[in-house]
Amino acid sequence: MITTDRDPGLVGTSDDWLVAAAELGAGRWVHAAELFAALATATDDPKAHEGLAQAAWWLDDADTTLGAREAAYRGFRAAGEDRGAARAAVSLGYDSMLFGKGIAVGRGWLARASDLLGERVDVPEAGWLAVRQAEVALNVDHDAATALNAATRAEDIGRDTADGDLVIVGRALAGLATVRLGDVSPGMALLDSAAAAATAGDVDNLMWIGKVCCWLISACQETHDLGRASDWCARVEDICVRRELAPLFAVCRTQHASILLASGNSQDAEAALVEVLSRLKQSRRLSRLDAVAQLGEVRRRQGRLAEAEDLLRQAGYLSPAVTSLAQLRLDGGDAERAWSIIAELLRAIPTEQLLERVDALAVAVAAGAASGRVDEARAAARELRRIATRIGTPALAAHADAGDARLADQERAVELWQDAVRHFHVAGLAFDEADARLELAAALRQAGDDEGAREEKTQALAVLAPLRVSSVDAGPLTERQTEVLRLIARGLSNTEIAAQLHLSEHTVHRHIANIYNALDLSSRAAAAAYAVGHGLG
Repeated sequence: MITTDRDPGLVGTSDDWLVAAAELGAGRWVHAAELFAALATATDDPKAHEGLAQAAWWLDDADTTLGAREAAYRGFRAAGEDRGAARAAVSLGYDSMLFGKGIAVGRGWLARASDLLGERVDVPEAGWLAVRQAEVALNVDHDAATALNAATRAEDIGRDTADGDLVIVGRALAGLATVRLGDVSPGMALLDSAAAAATAGDVDNLMWIGKVCCWLISACQETHDLGRASDWCARVEDICVRRELAPLFAVCRTQHASILLASGNSQDAEAALVEVLSRLKQSRRLSRLDAVAQLGEVRRRQGRLAEAEDLLRQAGYLSPAVTSLAQLRLDGGDAERAWSIIAELLRAIPTEQLLERVDALAVAVAAGAASGRVDEARAAARELRRIATRIGTPALAAHADAGDARLADQERAVELWQDAVRHFHVAGLAFDEADARLELAAALRQAGDDEGAREEKTQALAVLAPLRVSSVDAGPLTERQTEVLRLIARGLSNTEIAAQLHLSEHTVHRHIANIYNALDLSSRAAAAAYAVGHGLG
């Protein structure tokens, strides 16, 4: 909780208000909080409580933020200022969700703001209410169409009431909603325009500058546009560091980490996420869970099973966390459980949320095929192809190629995996490219092209090998387990390993399970990477 040692009898002049407002505008949060706390104590003015809440928000002080916002609401109501009370209620609606007080509580405050404003569209408060309604529609209800309507309404009200911040924020939200509805080019154009304006000084409020940029980076993540995302991450991180915008810096670093991981830079991704979680150790912001989910995916790719599962379960029902958990189950050979997890997630994501469904559909194809649900796997692959055709980006084309390859005959599978590798490469998705190369190596080997298979495997393992963590204790392997591991690294299937070692497939399966246990690995790709990294490839 924020406190002040200032004598309340010495504050309350116009100069005190000007200094407090100037400190808030300059981003000097601690001093601004102290000044507004003193003003609130001396005057009980709801605007002083508003200022205190905003400074405390930046300091990640949930209790002070929510307490000050409620005090502002009560003060405005007592003074008969419905617009001020509505403004406080709108902020309480968002912050109640942000700081974990519950979605129902947040919706209640937004409904209260709507009651206070009635049908008015001639005041900025109505536009900011529409902004928060759009955010809830996007992030809680997964309803991009409703979000687009609310964002457009916010932009219109901003234009009619000459609120420049509101115009740009509404435009940015409309862009994100448009992207999520599958209209990527027009949506990204809106986001680029809004972010350029926000970072150039056309938006006064620092919070909204950061949020506009975060929405753009989110859209880049969802469309796998790594180049655009990296450019904006660098710009936003620079602003966050210069202006000491710690909460937004944490969000941006989390987003940047996912981009680093996708592009093959696992060490920097891991370092960024560990730093973010250290910063947010005591935070009640739900955005912390995004970093937890991302680190869980890093641990999955590293083969650190227990840590990965623990992190992914902490992240709850976030779509990326659930998708990673399903992939974790699939890596471990439990295709039935993987299918159950991913099918449940797909039922929860509306079909019009095209981009949000992509990663889940990719896992659904693999899990469906592995668990014998061929019809369901084909349906997922068809949907994936429809989305890729509509969006038209190399990354989505690659996911569609991989989905079709898993269900194709031997000759066609080779061609599709080659297409997937090429498209992943063009998109800059290094780890996905490496995984696809391992699948291509297996398909080439089945087709009798051993030399081609070796080439693909070598290129894949050059990317995957650094994922292994040198400090992890490998544990002893028996001579037979070492033989099996060497053959896994060469890309042989269980059937081929059984034939070469004169064992039953059941025995090979048991050896592989024991290898995973001994080395704390989760997949053939991780085992192959480990073997190469330890001179066994």
